[in-house]
Amino acid sequence: MKRFGLNLAFTGTIKDDVIDKEEVAFYLLKYLIENYKELIIEKYGLNKEQIEEIIGSFEEENQITLEIMEQIGRKRGALISGCRVDNTKVSNILLQDFRAAKIGRITLEKVET
Repeated sequence: MKRFGLNLAFTGTIKDDVIDKEEVAFYLLKYLIENYKELIIEKYGLNKEQIEEIIGSFEEENQITLEIMEQIGRKRGALISGCRVDNTKVSNILLQDFRAAKIGRITLEKVET
């Protein structure tokens, strides 16, 4: 999905039943890590040092995003049997929090100053 389409999906302009919510939430979290890491750490009560360690430990951005998604899932109790993180639940949490502006003041467009 192109950036413009993702932005529409992030905000809920594209109906959730026609998109892969897990994929959209993954790309939303990836964007937020790159641009609003502090808001994510604060909103979900993550350990800043642990997040920095995750970012420094993996070269692959997708792996960083998956690891942080797992941290959010554990903090929010989004677990299934075997203490595994329920990615569907975490995806719903991320999208709902973003759409309700519970994460903070975020722009999806680059603002030139």
